[in-house]
Amino acid sequence: MMNAFPIGTSALAAGQRGLDLVGQNLANATTPGYHRQALNLVNRVTGDVLGSGVDVASLTRYTTAPVRTAILSGNADQGTFDTRLEIRRQIEATFGAGEGGIGDGLDSFFNQVEKLTSLPDSAAARRPILAAAGNLARQFNSAAGTIDRMRADIAGRVSQEVSTVNDYAKRVADFNLRISIREQGGDQANDLRDQRDQLVNDLSKLIDIKTVDQPFGVVNVIANGAAVVVGEFPNVFQVGPDASGNLAVTQSGSTQPVGFKTGTLGALLREHNVDIPATRTRLDALAGELARNVNQVQATGLGLSGPLTVDTGTTSVTAPTAPLNAAGLPFPVQAGQLTVSVTDTATGNRTNTTVSIDPTTDSLQSLATAFGGIPGLTASVTAGNQLQLQAQSGFAFDFAGRDTNPPGGGAVANTDTAGVLSALGVNGLFSGSTAISLAVRPEVASNPNLLAASRTGQPGDGTNLERFAALRDRPVLAGRTFGAEFADQAASIGTDVKTIGDTQTAQAGVMQALFAQEQSVTGVDANEELVKLLDYQRMVQGASKYLAVVNGALDEIMNIIR
Repeated sequence: MMNAFPIGTSALAAGQRGLDLVGQNLANATTPGYHRQALNLVNRVTGDVLGSGVDVASLTRYTTAPVRTAILSGNADQGTFDTRLEIRRQIEATFGAGEGGIGDGLDSFFNQVEKLTSLPDSAAARRPILAAAGNLARQFNSAAGTIDRMRADIAGRVSQEVSTVNDYAKRVADFNLRISIREQGGDQANDLRDQRDQLVNDLSKLIDIKTVDQPFGVVNVIANGAAVVVGEFPNVFQVGPDASGNLAVTQSGSTQPVGFKTGTLGALLREHNVDIPATRTRLDALAGELARNVNQVQATGLGLSGPLTVDTGTTSVTAPTAPLNAAGLPFPVQAGQLTVSVTDTATGNRTNTTVSIDPTTDSLQSLATAFGGIPGLTASVTAGNQLQLQAQSGFAFDFAGRDTNPPGGGAVANTDTAGVLSALGVNGLFSGSTAISLAVRPEVASNPNLLAASRTGQPGDGTNLERFAALRDRPVLAGRTFGAEFADQAASIGTDVKTIGDTQTAQAGVMQALFAQEQSVTGVDANEELVKLLDYQRMVQGASKYLAVVNGALDEIMNIIR
């Protein structure tokens, strides 16, 4: 009878604990990251006496470690696909193949060239060509500018995500400390573990991580060989440009980059450092080839005004005395020759002079000296390190390769086998050599007569326009024409979007299956909890009746004793 009250009160306490736990489970049935818990009851033994009641030995927190590991890895993959798909779709929109896009601009430019071939001497008919060229340049500018802004925005997002990683790491470390203190004191910290593990889950979407269990509920967090959290100590990450201008994430106090490959942060780094520069490089190559080829045709033809009296190249070299192949030119100069025609405007006499060019030894200064030695022509290097050619009074010059006058020297089919005119930007249609810098030269835009439609200078001659038009079908990049190359660039991005989108969908299915598998073990089943609720209710009711009976029996005993 002496154990009756402890037995009854222990049952009441255990039942009440069970009711509280069921209530906790039901209240958090939809709480992200919550793990259901269950009581573990044991028979209480006091000394050598058996049957002294019931105790709550512990609380079970249901987990599925292998599934959770797969989910953490899957979160990183999902973050990668989501982020890359978002960025690739934006770039796909920039490369719009419809009206107003670069592909449309290329077609419009060459269509206008073909239209002018029937009216090569018309100044008015030249304006649509220059307008189309200007629109095409602006389309390149717009696409390149959008891509550059996207890359700058991504750099900002990388900094934000690194800050978020640092914040999560600090909070996980704080939870580790609180959990360790509580569990070393003999308590269980299941609710704190849930909150800590939810932070780890959110962190896994940013970077690919794995966790390593330590004593007293502590977990270490590792990412790509770099420690993110060790016990109660978080590592701090920072981001900055490396020697090549790419973004690199390092741990505080270290210069060794951390190789984040997946997760939102890994995807942003990949887009910033690899994919967007590759896209931009291809776009620049297309714009550069367009400028080089069009300028070469323009430079070696004649406008309605005939030969030139002055022209300044649009390209600046890094140093006027440096060899051309080391002077920072946008296009390579080959070993070859340049034929310069100089005309006496009073008599009409014309001479052709050929200058040999070796890019390994010739510099801009040496070219200026060679050109300056041609009778009727002067040449100099400007303060901006550009080549300036100027005819002496009463003379004019061109690079069309017409026969001498009086005839006899013979026409020159290819007057610039070195490609030096387009490399130096002399007498071209476009300035700039990249998508962002491409523009119609102002002097040509304001004076359509400078558009070189002719090679002979004879009225009605549109032979140079035919050379312009032939560029549409010329293989220029990897055996592809301008239009085909742009279409391939747009298609490549479209393929990326399709592939990443399909992979993202498949990954979402995998994650859904993993979550369902985890929830089947760790999730709260309301029906199951209600059954437990009735069990604990009966336990409390039974213990109450038991104590009432024991109390009544004691009263009878006391009455007998009296």
